[in-house]
Amino acid sequence: METITKGKFARLSLLQDPAYGIPSDVTFQIIRVTIEGTAEIQEVLGDVTGHKVVFAAASSVFRDEFFGGLKETTDVIPVKETTYEAFEKMMFFIYSKDIDWSGVTVPEMYDVVNLAEKYIMPELMDEMTKQMENVPLKNNEDLLNIAHTATQFNHLFPDVSSALLLSCAKFLQKTIPPSAQLQFAIDQSSTGKEATVLQLLSLAKDLPAVECYNCGNVECMDGQGVVGIDKFTVGMKLRVNKSCGMWDVNGGRHATVKSVDKDNNTVDARGGPYYIVYQNIPAFCYCCS
Repeated sequence: METITKGKFARLSLLQDPAYGIPSDVTFQIIRVTIEGTAEIQEVLGDVTGHKVVFAAASSVFRDEFFGGLKETTDVIPVKETTYEAFEKMMFFIYSKDIDWSGVTVPEMYDVVNLAEKYIMPELMDEMTKQMENVPLKNNEDLLNIAHTATQFNHLFPDVSSALLLSCAKFLQKTIPPSAQLQFAIDQSSTGKEATVLQLLSLAKDLPAVECYNCGNVECMDGQGVVGIDKFTVGMKLRVNKSCGMWDVNGGRHATVKSVDKDNNTVDARGGPYYIVYQNIPAFCYCCS
């Protein structure tokens, strides 16, 4: 999964190095505004320096601001309603610096999306859409939180949010089998995310069928016997087959494949090598749910 935006013009980034010998001619002062009673409190979060011509080349908004008929006459430009980190990442993109998105939260990424729209930078917006499609999802909690954030921004940034929601729907499709999706929706009752879950389920329903993450079949074979040594893969989740006399009282317990021995027709699961068939009955069943 790509979490690095690679700069395309490495020499352009040299302009940000004072040792390169071309001084900056504009400073963006990032300001946070808070209201206390009737007073407006302004806090300077940091300064971002640059070159007017470089910013103007990247954005028609900056071009008009620096070289238009009503151009700024000051070299210090106050910037509000954003964060220092978001503006810095936009600057990195403009100067073709590598950007590492790992560890950046989805709300923080939306701060950059907001700047891409504000300054009319379609290339940056396209990059943010790509990054949203690659946001890592680890579990169902991640899925719900990130999808819910996407729905909250959907009215402001529909294209980016749709890409993120589609990525979440694909994760749901791969990790929650259809037989468990209704219970998944029921479990979200009274969480405030019910509408988000319904939207995800609707998107997942319209996606092309994919192979089950565990059994590898388009039509999941959860609970069915595993037939053939070639069907076993390391990491596969299994249940020992209750119908197989090899297990006695242990039938139905869970197991995970640690290794596969095709020569001897055995798998290492539940702490030792076991034959995959006993008296013509599969010893294991798929456990996909």
